[in-house]
Amino acid sequence: MNKNANQLFTVELMRFKSPLIEAILLKRSFRFLAEVTLKNKKRRMLYCPNLGSLPHCDVLGSRVWFSNPNRLSQGYLDIWELTEVDGGWLVFINQGYAGILVREAIEYHRIPELEGFRFLQSPMMPSFGHGIEMLLKENGEQCFIHSEPVLSASVRNEGYFPEEKGMGISALEELMALKAAGHRAILFYCIQHNGITCLRPADNIDPLYGIRLREAVTLGVECLAYRTHISLQEVTLGSAVPVLLTQETLGIKSGN
Repeated sequence: MNKNANQLFTVELMRFKSPLIEAILLKRSFRFLAEVTLKNKKRRMLYCPNLGSLPHCDVLGSRVWFSNPNRLSQGYLDIWELTEVDGGWLVFINQGYAGILVREAIEYHRIPELEGFRFLQSPMMPSFGHGIEMLLKENGEQCFIHSEPVLSASVRNEGYFPEEKGMGISALEELMALKAAGHRAILFYCIQHNGITCLRPADNIDPLYGIRLREAVTLGVECLAYRTHISLQEVTLGSAVPVLLTQETLGIKSGN
């Protein structure tokens, strides 16, 4: 079972500050609202923190979990955190936490490829577009990293990115420019679906992204993919999974 949220996490441990509540999804409206029914049959409207298409994560009748920010007097809705897909896999739907999960894993030495690096503090950090952040080693070595959340899986439980045409290309090209300038550049896929076993570019969704990704790797941009461990108490970055760059049509599940 799984979870996610915004101010409901302590950044140090990525734990929910309040228990998640189970419900059944009735419908998703305008991408940012979801109507659910509770075990007592009462209906409730939730805020959806992901404005993407959420393939296969907003299916009518799915089990979902939400958090209560305890700020209803200020007009805040409860927050949709997790959804169950394909009969048991959990997906952490808040894509805004990918960077936080990666940052926490680096700080707690959970990513061997980035051992010894630290993030620059926000006031010192240079401003880059498209979510590019800068890492630094004590010896002065620099590394630039961009995190992409992955929430979707094919029929073979292969994760894929992008979910929609046009996603991620600007950040990818900026990493390529940084690498060409002599810097270390990393594209980090944060897999927020605990059934995914590997990752592929979604060539049949956006062929251009697949082309540019393979060009980036040829230039020396590094691609890492790590799967999250999702429970109803916490979400943490876990083990690495392979990134497969061979061109292949994904068996993408039909429907949403």
